[in-house]
Amino acid sequence: MGSSSIPNGLLSLSLAACLLVHLFPFGSAYPKDPTISYHNGPLLTGNVSLALLWYGEFLPVEKTVVRTFIESLGMEKSMSFQSDVHSWWQKVHSYLELAEKRRSKGAVRIAREVDDEKASLGRVLGNESLPGLLQKATVGLANTVAVIFVSKGVKMVEACKLPCYLHGVLGKQVYIVVGNLEEECPGSCAVPFHRSRNPFMPPNAVTLEPPSGNLGADAMVIHFASALADTVTNPFGNGFFGTEWGQDSQAATVCMGLFATGAFPGYPGNVRVDPYTGGAFNARGLNDSKFLLPALWDPKTDDCWTVL
Repeated sequence: MGSSSIPNGLLSLSLAACLLVHLFPFGSAYPKDPTISYHNGPLLTGNVSLALLWYGEFLPVEKTVVRTFIESLGMEKSMSFQSDVHSWWQKVHSYLELAEKRRSKGAVRIAREVDDEKASLGRVLGNESLPGLLQKATVGLANTVAVIFVSKGVKMVEACKLPCYLHGVLGKQVYIVVGNLEEECPGSCAVPFHRSRNPFMPPNAVTLEPPSGNLGADAMVIHFASALADTVTNPFGNGFFGTEWGQDSQAATVCMGLFATGAFPGYPGNVRVDPYTGGAFNARGLNDSKFLLPALWDPKTDDCWTVL
């Protein structure tokens, strides 16, 4: 099955901003102005090198799921016409093609991994912790994106605020921070694998089984994928972005909560379900791995796009 777009009426309801449910009822037109547009800043073109820091204690499955997702970004399109991770990555690259007016190619690779199981900077991380984390991840490496994964048992200040990840630039260093928040705030940051705490969601909202069987790992993939899309398309804050409902929106943030066609508040969409494990997924990766990947804003059609 090929990729698809989410109808604009449903998109207007899908975002986590709870009042939208009342502002734009089913079937209403999504307000296309303003929308995400290019502001002429630099983008992350070509190959993307990641410097990973695993901060705290992670289970092997958590690392394996994340690594497999990263490796799957560069796999060739399968001949089975299944929705796959590479197709999702190609949609991210459509932003670069739109800006550069030419076909864009680029692989993602892990340049280095560093483990800090003892959480040497402390178990409560705030803004003041960021320089030290980036230094640990990237020391001796140039031209990399620092990716900080934070384990359970380590608290990140304001980590539970949507969209449940951070990305930005400190000096010249581009970075992403993603935490395993399955214990701290699963109702915000482990949805749709956990019941949403959003009071405007219907009481019978659908929850899904994680495709790997590990809720924390699969939630981290959703947030890391979202952060990676936002980072590639808006690394320095002057790339692709828009202002929707009074706040900045980017490639992934404007489409939060959507995973497949038919999505609406409380229903993540018509995802596939593994008949053996019960895990829900919308994309396949290397070695038949399965992932639930977030919707992306399609800058060519001005609506949300899902890989399934």
